[in-house]
Amino acid sequence: MNISPTMVVGLGDTGVSVIRHLRLKDRAVAVCDSRLGKRTREIPHLLKVRRDYPDVSVIPPRQFARAVARSKRVVASPGIAIDDTLLKFATIERVPIVGDIDLFMEEVDVPVVGITGTNGKSTTAMLVGAMLQDREFKVCGNIGLPVLDALDSGAKGFVVELSSFQLERLQNARFDVAAITNIAEDHLDRHKSLDEYVSSKRRVYDNCKFAVFNGLDNNTRPESATASIAINGSSDWCVEPDGVVVNGSHISAEQIALQGRHNYFNLVMAAAIASRFGATDEVIREVASTFTGLQHRTQFVAQVNGADYFNDSKATNVAASIASISSMSADSSKLILIAGGDGKSVDFQQLGATIDKCVSHLVLIGQDAEAIANCTKLVSCSFASSMDEAVRIAQDHASAGDRVLLSPACASFDMFRNFEHRGDAFAKAVVELQS
Repeated sequence: MNISPTMVVGLGDTGVSVIRHLRLKDRAVAVCDSRLGKRTREIPHLLKVRRDYPDVSVIPPRQFARAVARSKRVVASPGIAIDDTLLKFATIERVPIVGDIDLFMEEVDVPVVGITGTNGKSTTAMLVGAMLQDREFKVCGNIGLPVLDALDSGAKGFVVELSSFQLERLQNARFDVAAITNIAEDHLDRHKSLDEYVSSKRRVYDNCKFAVFNGLDNNTRPESATASIAINGSSDWCVEPDGVVVNGSHISAEQIALQGRHNYFNLVMAAAIASRFGATDEVIREVASTFTGLQHRTQFVAQVNGADYFNDSKATNVAASIASISSMSADSSKLILIAGGDGKSVDFQQLGATIDKCVSHLVLIGQDAEAIANCTKLVSCSFASSMDEAVRIAQDHASAGDRVLLSPACASFDMFRNFEHRGDAFAKAVVELQS
């Protein structure tokens, strides 16, 4: 074993995957979590680590400064901010700080795609995975499966979804294809400014071999002269009113299974990425016609009394909700919107303008409900204290042919464990309307 251990900070899913990876390589490991001591019960994997890895030293925060000074490096989980108190001790001691993506890059010897963006990155990553399934590519990263847990899967390539939290400390970027779907205000409670957030996202392009970006969003454009494709910057790769164009070939809207026109962009970007690894026109068209999307992303739930209910709980920021609202109100149907939660210090003015233009009735929940309401001027509005109440109010305002959309524009943590929990609560409430 190495005399100097690697210090893992954070005992969530990523932290445990790092410990597992390092112990399989017989590396010395210590771990610290800021919740140890006062909030130990909130650490879901602590008992597992103590049981399965008894030789891993569990360091309480009060002993971290001394322990990190003897460490080889720190591997910090994405949820740990760069200016976190524990990491400041590592900086003082000049101990390198990396993330799990760096460990992954040290080991991987097959092609890797890196995909990030404010919205659409999960859908794009899964579309790429579907288009490259026959080439044995595996999707992992921020989408759920930690990259280090995917390493031993036997995959012949990886599609890695990356958050700004993972990218901000990435030291060893070298993606075969790197992509940014779009950039809009988000996570400004963590990143100090939009410029800092953009800089974090753009790290995905460092040393990449090829870039795919949004031709209508300059923040996604690579700064270097990297070989690239600009989606909607070329007639060969673009979204059109009646469908999409992929490598110069038209796919009509009737041949696309995804709900929401904002997802057409994700389809084109995925095709541009997958084509770099040999995905054929036939495979891309098959995926376009069969891929219906991911849970909690403009997902159809049920029809109740002739009104259709859609779960877009993954819309955790303003830009995502605006795209979803605009897409779902594209025809003559009335749209009833459920929104609200923790806005993460963003401005709701643009959201309010979109709601006034597209929504017939607004139902608000969560801590920033009043802030959203204050940014609307024309739409009628109700407030609810629970998801069940919000769905019942929405039903009261919905008629046959209308749509009810959960698209919160906010994080979920003020009322729910995560966006999945929020979306499941919405779906459950909708199903109960049918009984």
